[in-house]
Amino acid sequence: MATMTPEELIGDNLKLISLPAIVAKINQLLNDPNSSAADIAHLIGQDPVLTARLLKLVNSPFYSFPSQVDTLSMAVTILGTRQLRDLVIATTVVNHFKVSTEVHFDMETFWCHSISTGIAARTIALAQNIKNSERLFVSGLLHDIGKMIMSLLLPRETESLYRVNVNPNLNIENPEQQIFGFTHGHLAHELLASWHFPESISQPILHHHDLKSEDEFKTDTAVLHVANVIANNIQAPISQDDDTILKVEALKILDIDAAVVESYYEEVYNCLDDILQLLYYDLAA
Repeated sequence: MATMTPEELIGDNLKLISLPAIVAKINQLLNDPNSSAADIAHLIGQDPVLTARLLKLVNSPFYSFPSQVDTLSMAVTILGTRQLRDLVIATTVVNHFKVSTEVHFDMETFWCHSISTGIAARTIALAQNIKNSERLFVSGLLHDIGKMIMSLLLPRETESLYRVNVNPNLNIENPEQQIFGFTHGHLAHELLASWHFPESISQPILHHHDLKSEDEFKTDTAVLHVANVIANNIQAPISQDDDTILKVEALKILDIDAAVVESYYEEVYNCLDDILQLLYYDLAA
């Protein structure tokens, strides 16, 4: 078992697991009462590759805006500064971290699952009329980030987890907790705190398996749980201990049934190839 707590692990590796500099700069502007939307558009505009990718994303079927969004200032006007910040995170965090090839961790499978979960979470949020749906897209995109950080910082324990998961003769309850001393949700929650993310994103990620979040985050947590199940049914789970069965509690929180969940699959499928191309394959090329 790893001897460090999530807080110690993150604290000792802040430089290694920091976000791209532009995200930190955008966060600073968002927290500055004297900054404007034009300031944020100007900052992003200094990176032509990021600008092009953001404009491709907002003009994709994922958004289906009635007219072409040609400039960052127009994107800021339509989406708002915080939602644009969330998209910057989405377009920069993918492929930012590199895991050793000596560890059994499939980056392509990981990001395909994460992007599928983000799309599903946003789809559900829109259907549920939840405001600021980009928040849930980012929650879905980052919901398993703790697994990647485990692989990056604790490769030996990650290999032990892999061997447990692929061995049908072993039946260990909650193997992550047994091997690491904490879950990927706990590690992600601490990581996001170090990135100064709000609890509205980190709480649902922490509890998307157990649904034990605080009352104000119950709906988002249920959305994330359902989105994760949808993604796991679109392709095989990235690890054998992941959820593939819907919790009835999540359906009750959202006041939907399994038939409604089935109706979300088509929209996820319709967007998936385009978003994968923009957020993963273009970057990996």
